[in-house]
Amino acid sequence: MTAAQRATGASLLFLAAAVLAGFTLADAGVEYRTFGLVEGLFALLLTYVLVHRRAWELRHTLVAWIAVAYGTIANAQLLALLFPPPGLVQWVVVAGLAITAWAALGRGTSHRLMVSLGSLALVLAVLKFSVIPALWRQGPAAGTGFGLGDLAETGRRIFADYHPVRHGSELIGFVALCCWVLATRLLWPSREPALPRTSPHESGAAIPPS
Repeated sequence: MTAAQRATGASLLFLAAAVLAGFTLADAGVEYRTFGLVEGLFALLLTYVLVHRRAWELRHTLVAWIAVAYGTIANAQLLALLFPPPGLVQWVVVAGLAITAWAALGRGTSHRLMVSLGSLALVLAVLKFSVIPALWRQGPAAGTGFGLGDLAETGRRIFADYHPVRHGSELIGFVALCCWVLATRLLWPSREPALPRTSPHESGAAIPPS
């Protein structure tokens, strides 16, 4: 594939990831949720890190810039999918990422960057789709316990404004993540940059006598 074809394929996959990540199968029906300011800012930072660490190869062509633009939107939508619901948990997660994670992601090779992103996505998915729903079912339900249920409901909403979703939402999110991974593979540099060759004088090696 040529560079233009790879960038075009990446653009379409990023667009598919962005569209799919917004669909949510709620109890009341199908909802579509778009990213907010927090996810948008993190998406810009993530795009910079991916381009800077050469996980995304940015060529100075229009189709390559379009691919990166769609990739940024896909980043924001996937972060909105993986971030915990609004509340105290989201504040702790976002603050922790802003202080520590992004600095760590800016170091190392592009392969280590992708492993770090995969591990981070796994932790966020477990937190949102496993830990929070399990904790949400603890305590009395709203309207029970002579007012204790309402008090517990208020505390849960402060902890995380969680709204139950059907299991199909997780499958849609997984497909969106797969589209993002495939698009990133298309933007991956075809070869690693060659190391500069040094002369014997620069490397400190001794020159054998002639």
